[in-house]
Amino acid sequence: MSLLKKFAVVPLVAAVLASPVSFAKDLNYPTKRLNYTIAFGPGGGNDLMSRTVVDILKKYKLYDRNIRVDNLAGGSGAVGFNYVAQQSGNPYHLTSTSGNFLGTPLVSNTGWTYEDFTPIGLLAQDAMFIVVRADSQFKSAKEFAEYAKNNRITIGGTGAAGPERVVASLFAETAGFKYDYVPSQDGGGMVTSLTSKSVDAIVANPSEVSGQIKAGNFRPLAYSEAQRSTIYKDVPTFKEQGYDFAFSLPRGVVMPDNVDADVQQWWVETLQKVVETLSGKTI
Repeated sequence: MSLLKKFAVVPLVAAVLASPVSFAKDLNYPTKRLNYTIAFGPGGGNDLMSRTVVDILKKYKLYDRNIRVDNLAGGSGAVGFNYVAQQSGNPYHLTSTSGNFLGTPLVSNTGWTYEDFTPIGLLAQDAMFIVVRADSQFKSAKEFAEYAKNNRITIGGTGAAGPERVVASLFAETAGFKYDYVPSQDGGGMVTSLTSKSVDAIVANPSEVSGQIKAGNFRPLAYSEAQRSTIYKDVPTFKEQGYDFAFSLPRGVVMPDNVDADVQQWWVETLQKVVETLSGKTI
């Protein structure tokens, strides 16, 4: 099955995450500590987004009880997402989704899929850069692809089945080259793999490499959305460089399944306030 067919479910998930449910009635919630599980290690896009959400919940007292944040990494997100899935019916567990939330169950037997969670809301559509070191010979995606047609190259990413690998594979399939994929446990490890010259390039969320780009250490060659990033306006898309594909994945918030509909709606409304607070910011 092609990558595009495997990820045909993505628009459906995005629609589910974005869809409101019926208005919540008065209820006695929350009364306990919230457990926010991050299914990846520190420093990556999922970790940064999750902690931004938690910071807003605390700062603006949107959740008036304690919030515990745990990084539960492993198995390309499988360990952390599985932990939350096992909390069925418990309204005091949240996690943030990523490409691995959809991709990992497609390539391994996780025991869960996105259908085993209660959707709360969509925060962003996740697009990717392909990035090289600033001292790299490559100045464009075309230069990279032409070199890769005659030389075996390595591309790094987070996890074995996340959006990073999807974008790398779509690029390779469209451009006609082969590559070796090198997965890292988390975003921090992925960045290190490039700075240490363990890989030729990485595919990364802009938030994971923004510091290195601003410091002049990394150079983004292409952006995976159909339109250029509003933040990095000088970085062309893959399409602009002759590679006819665009790719992004929903980044949202979910709870375990079998949660009361009124609690779900409470979180839908609360997350809307978080999004309003985030207006103008990049997660």
